[in-house]
Amino acid sequence: MPSLKRALRHLGTAQGTARKAFPPDAQHRLQVAVHAGEQHHRGEVRVAIEASLPVGHAWAGVTPRQRARALFGALEVWNTEDHSGVLLYINLADHAVELLADRGIDARVSPAAWRQICDDLARGLAKNLSVDPVLDAIARIHALLIEHYPSDGGYNPNELDDRPIVL
Repeated sequence: MPSLKRALRHLGTAQGTARKAFPPDAQHRLQVAVHAGEQHHRGEVRVAIEASLPVGHAWAGVTPRQRARALFGALEVWNTEDHSGVLLYINLADHAVELLADRGIDARVSPAAWRQICDDLARGLAKNLSVDPVLDAIARIHALLIEHYPSDGGYNPNELDDRPIVL
């Protein structure tokens, strides 16, 4: 159902909000954290930070989960050899966090474990809109991937871009 309040909130959240909260040095720290953690497991992590949805999407009721699914496909997070891609999606206007994992990972990690990371990150960002809560979430994602999809020390290509995407 269309929500004028939500559409206005998204319209009022400038695209620069994400870039202000996550400037180039913060984005670099996220990239380094993603890359370093991926050395220890067979997973591939992508981070997408979006200030707000396009107003038409917000008006149409597109949920953060639906948007994350669309980005999961658009960023080809599904396109890994071991079906081990994970997308961490942050929507600042909705104060929402979503984690989507490809089928290889999703079969091994409980939805409750992903949800706990999302909930903790949303609370952390509400208190401190900065890179620090996101780095903590990435560390927790890596810990789950190490537990459920460890690297055997052999062939472990970097299949997805480690740089966060800021929309």
